[in-house]
Amino acid sequence: MDGYARDKFDIWASQPDGCTTRQDVLARDGKNVEDKPDSCQPASGIWYSVYDDTTVTDVAKATIDHMVRLPEAWRSGADTWTADQHKAFGNDLKDPQLLIA
Repeated sequence: MDGYARDKFDIWASQPDGCTTRQDVLARDGKNVEDKPDSCQPASGIWYSVYDDTTVTDVAKATIDHMVRLPEAWRSGADTWTADQHKAFGNDLKDPQLLIA
């Protein structure tokens, strides 16, 4: 796609709590999530994906994606958005944009 690059969406940006979007989604959507000391980074937990009926306990294997995938957003008009709009979409925690997949 002309002009598309995932990094234009500035995903995993810092949230107001000082954690990254990824860290917040892992904490929100996981069970028994324990962070590393003095960190937002999960050290352990359980993450379940309803999309492929898979459970992971290794945080590195927990995949997070957008309900509307970034390339599809780009094809559907995000190519005309500002950098701030891209960042807002790529890091939206309010609407079900980010999920464990």
